[in-house]
This record gives sequence, structure tokens and C-alpha cells, in this order.
Amino acid sequence: MQDPFAVVAAAITEALHDGHDIAEFIAHALCQVAADEGGIEEVLRNRSGSWEAGHVRSLMEGTAGPDGEGLEAYRTAANTERPADESPCTGR
Repeated sequence: MQDPFAVVAAAITEALHDGHDIAEFIAHALCQVAADEGGIEEVLRNRSGSWEAGHVRSLMEGTAGPDGEGLEAYRTAANTERPADESPCTGR
């Protein structure tokens, strides 16, 4: 199995070399995961109280709204069929 950190770092490096705004790239990617997995708290569930999670939460809330109300726009095509009540977009 490939190291997940190396995979993410390679994707970020490729985006940088392709001229992407890396802050926007990371914010978009995090919001896409949150939209597909059920909300901001789902992204942070493994260590929600850490200082890192606080910064990531702020980034996602700044991108998708304080309660994740804008996450629906980031949902991938593979997950557009999931009913809204199965993926509550919770903020805090």
C-alpha cells in the first residue's frame, strides 16, 4: 500500500506545478471529502480536538459556510445520489 502522505504530497506538488492556487486546491479537496463523507465533522472525527483540526475546520467553514451548508456544491458525481438525510453537513 502506498504511503497516503506521499500520495497527497504528490497531488499537491502536481497542482502547484500546473499553476493552481494551492490554498484553494486544498480547501476544495477537503470540502469535496466532507461533502462525500457526511460533513465537516466526519473529516475531523479521528482527532477533532487537535489544533490542526481547528485550522482545518476554519478552512472548510470559510469555504463551505459555518455549518457546511455549501458542501453540496463539492459533492462528486459518484455521490450525488445519496439522500441529504444520510449525509448531514454539520459544522461544529
